[in-house]
Amino acid sequence: MTANRAQRVCGLALGLMLTAAQSAGAQEQWRFGMGTGLSALSLDGDIGFETTGGTLIASVDLDNSDTSDMIESGFGVAGFAAKGKWKILYGLGSATLEDSDAGITAKWDRTQVELATVYSFAKTGNHRWGALFGVRRVDHEWKISAVMESINIDESWADALIGATHTLPVTEKLSWSTRLDGGFGNSEGTVHLATGLDWRVGQHWAFNIKAKLTDIEFENGNPGDSDYYLYEVEETTLGIGFAYIF
Repeated sequence: MTANRAQRVCGLALGLMLTAAQSAGAQEQWRFGMGTGLSALSLDGDIGFETTGGTLIASVDLDNSDTSDMIESGFGVAGFAAKGKWKILYGLGSATLEDSDAGITAKWDRTQVELATVYSFAKTGNHRWGALFGVRRVDHEWKISAVMESINIDESWADALIGATHTLPVTEKLSWSTRLDGGFGNSEGTVHLATGLDWRVGQHWAFNIKAKLTDIEFENGNPGDSDYYLYEVEETTLGIGFAYIF
């Protein structure tokens, strides 16, 4: 997808979310929340790029203990604004991983920004169902150095998101929530599944335990191109977090 098309995808999603915010019922007050947490990352798939010796496609199979040894820094924040049947979600995550082996040093900076809206359209018994739409932008920057070669990769893509959410209260303070969405646009296709438990403590605090699986397929150019980049990886994240509600 061209940069102009990616901008149109983002603009359409943002326009839909603005319309959603404006149409929220006036009878209820806005509620807000913001939080952060700790997470562990696993990677399984293929990463490819161009070298002086030709196209290199490497298989990656790293569990959370491997990535925890490589991580140099990490930061994440997420939050929401809710009113009536509408909820606006936002999130920002960034991490830097670095590793050296056999004279090769690789540094990977990855950043993800997301904005989405959920409309609660149905309730069956205790089950609540929502429709989700939004936008996600991902940035990858690689710096790879060896004895005879240095490779720099700087790629980003933006996807529109369409999906569904499900919430099931377990007790008055504990609930189980699940989200499934698909991304399309710059990427060849992205599937994201998240599920976990949310625990409300008092009036202003909430804690959660989450498991996430993101299956990403992104390819820039063709093998042999100087700017070729392939990222077909399943990212699995296990995390705990907390949020302040106001």
